[in-house]
Amino acid sequence: MVEVRWSTRMSRCAGTCTFKPGGYCTIALSEPLLKFRPKSDMIETLLHEMIHAYLFITQRNTDRDGHGPEFLYEADRINKLANVNITVYHSFHTEVDYYLTHVWQCNGICQDKPPYFGIVKRSMNRPPQHADPWFDEHQRTCGGTFIKIHSPELKTKRKQKVQTNTLLNYFNDKKQRR
Repeated sequence: MVEVRWSTRMSRCAGTCTFKPGGYCTIALSEPLLKFRPKSDMIETLLHEMIHAYLFITQRNTDRDGHGPEFLYEADRINKLANVNITVYHSFHTEVDYYLTHVWQCNGICQDKPPYFGIVKRSMNRPPQHADPWFDEHQRTCGGTFIKIHSPELKTKRKQKVQTNTLLNYFNDKKQRR
């Protein structure tokens, strides 16, 4: 009923639980965010998502963002039994920021307003657009245009020095002279 997999693309949240028709769930864990964290963070993230899956399977609770009384009850019960620290939110802010390498800034009036000052950071090279749930409201209230102000450095492949084996060259040269 529940599939667990690693995601190489998730860079903003440590885990998700997706509900599928027929009572199935997929739990995805973020490889980029969890790979350098202690094992306990991976276990607690998995347990967090397993609670969502459990509530879906037993109660058809599909509110993934809901951390209501049932979720909190199960988290508290497991925390006490297993001596773990399942929380509602992760604290991997440094890791998330590391992947937010594409940055746009609005040239409208919102660039002077906290908390974002017109800045949008993303892990993928996708500019702010109508597909973003907040974008239409932004266009109505600000009307500015987003301009890319930062991109990640391009990775260049270093040419590896080919070490020549002088003994091998000696035999090859000798063979060619024959």
